[in-house]
Amino acid sequence: MEMTPILPSPASRHTDTVRCVAVHGSCIASCSYDGTFRVWDANSGQLILGPIAAHGGSHVNWIAYSSGGTRIATAGDDNRAAIWDANTGVVLREIVGHTACVLRVAFSKDGKRLVSSSRDHTVRIWDIASGECIGKPLTGHTNWVDPVCFSPDDTRIYSSSDDGTIRIWDAETRTLVVEPMRMDTPVLSMTLSTDGKYLVSGSASGKIVMWDAQTGVAIPTRFMDRKHHVWDVAFSPDGRKIASASQDTTIALWDATDELKQHDNVKQMQTMGETHSVGFRIPAVRVLTTAVRDADDVAAEIGFPLRGHTYAVNSVAFLPDGRRLVSSSQDTTLRIWDTETGETVIGPLQGHTGNVVCVAVHGSRIASGSYDGTFRVWDADSGELILGPITAHGGKWVEGIAYSTDGMQIATAGDDNRAVLWDAGTGAALHEMAGHTDWVMCVAFSEDGTRLASGSRDTTVRIWDVASGQCIGEPVTGHTSWVQAVCFNRDGQRIFSSSGDVTIRIWDAETRALIVDPMKMDDRVLSMALSPDGKRLVSGSYSGGIAMWDAETGAAIQTPFRDHGAPVWGLAFSPDGRKIASASEDKTIVLWDATDDWKRYDIDDEDVDKDNA
Repeated sequence: MEMTPILPSPASRHTDTVRCVAVHGSCIASCSYDGTFRVWDANSGQLILGPIAAHGGSHVNWIAYSSGGTRIATAGDDNRAAIWDANTGVVLREIVGHTACVLRVAFSKDGKRLVSSSRDHTVRIWDIASGECIGKPLTGHTNWVDPVCFSPDDTRIYSSSDDGTIRIWDAETRTLVVEPMRMDTPVLSMTLSTDGKYLVSGSASGKIVMWDAQTGVAIPTRFMDRKHHVWDVAFSPDGRKIASASQDTTIALWDATDELKQHDNVKQMQTMGETHSVGFRIPAVRVLTTAVRDADDVAAEIGFPLRGHTYAVNSVAFLPDGRRLVSSSQDTTLRIWDTETGETVIGPLQGHTGNVVCVAVHGSRIASGSYDGTFRVWDADSGELILGPITAHGGKWVEGIAYSTDGMQIATAGDDNRAVLWDAGTGAALHEMAGHTDWVMCVAFSEDGTRLASGSRDTTVRIWDVASGQCIGEPVTGHTSWVQAVCFNRDGQRIFSSSGDVTIRIWDAETRALIVDPMKMDDRVLSMALSPDGKRLVSGSYSGGIAMWDAETGAAIQTPFRDHGAPVWGLAFSPDGRKIASASEDKTIVLWDATDDWKRYDIDDEDVDKDNA
């Protein structure tokens, strides 16, 4: 089945991610991370209203039409919902009460109430006429609440969450009608059939599930899992088809009338980018989608699935241009990625014969350390090996590697209980730093290059004089398990360390005293990175969690980071501090936008072309 897109003129297009569409008759309303919503003619593609600036220019996360089509509701990152005149774009009500970003809104069938969901873990019901909250919030979810809707008779409210559950509430009593329905990962999308009998949900793992909307019982289907996030699902108005929109850049159509088989005639459609929203235009002969970017911008979009590492990704580091990223893996290779296209531009770089656990970057040089007992230096522009292999630590595992700020020296951490300083140009050993009583797991230079910090399985941090190779003072003690990562702040006055004891600690580099109480994660803290300006610290845990901290106070900073679901072995800030990369046991690298509410994009090793074969 061929589908010819109706594209708006370049002058009228959104300028950032188009998050959602809503349909009423021949009108299509769209909202965007560019801080606006717009209304289009579905027949001609012409803009008929807008752009309307909404939510103070912050992200507009969702949009919905009232049943009569006279009103539009939007959800925004300013913690508010808003109601608009659908014909004029005039704001009628600003709805205030949530304490975090509002993610979704939905009108009741009778048009008298609006339901909203938020990152504050609650659902609220609002009176349209007054804009006031009706009663107390619906509480029970333990993570963001995203998809939300009323039943056709307005007696029930359905909500789904990043906590992996879907809940059915009595709209009057606010009590749960049935036990929560559970999916395997965060529930990203949900839709109710027109007759209210069936509910379909999509998850972060790519699963699509059908439920009995009255009892909450799962209904067996032949839905095939997508390879990536299912951002949206929609029933056709007649209830005979279901559309799913996925991060794998495809829309799948499913026949909901005959054992829910995938639609024979429209198996799947390729879109021009990661698809965030899908809807049917009445009379259900056209599918509407929203993609991350317009067709002429798609080449620059990060987040497309790609072939990549075949085992755990252990370490990541940005190159100085901020566009390229190097990664190392248990598959014994390194790869250099273009973060704008999501493609491997150089690699895999082969030569190591064991797990490549660490990488460090200086200019156009990449240093890598491996369990094969060596380190190597590569040219970032050509991928050529320019130094090594250099046997280190008596052939034992190389656990960590770092460049000095001037690039003249390399430090390595090894399973021989030592840190070693090397001449970065020749590979000659300069100092062997002995003192730890167990494996040395990590090393980091001070900004001025005069000191080296090391962390060990002996639970201590040591500070070394680079010129002499001697330990400065007593070890830094306090951790009760391995020290996995360590770094200095920019002025060298503080040292940050993270450990298997689930804490991150900030030490005074001179007095060795704790500056703030230890910051705690949910599991062993495997990785850590400090932002270039020294203000933020990001950490990753064995459980797959990623957390952000104020590097001065140790206070946690709320973010919408999604867990990897597997150990996070490496983290890195880009040189300008605008991106964060995380490397995980799940074979993926994830890029996070650190400039605007931490928008998430994936670089994934799966090949979605297999889906299309």
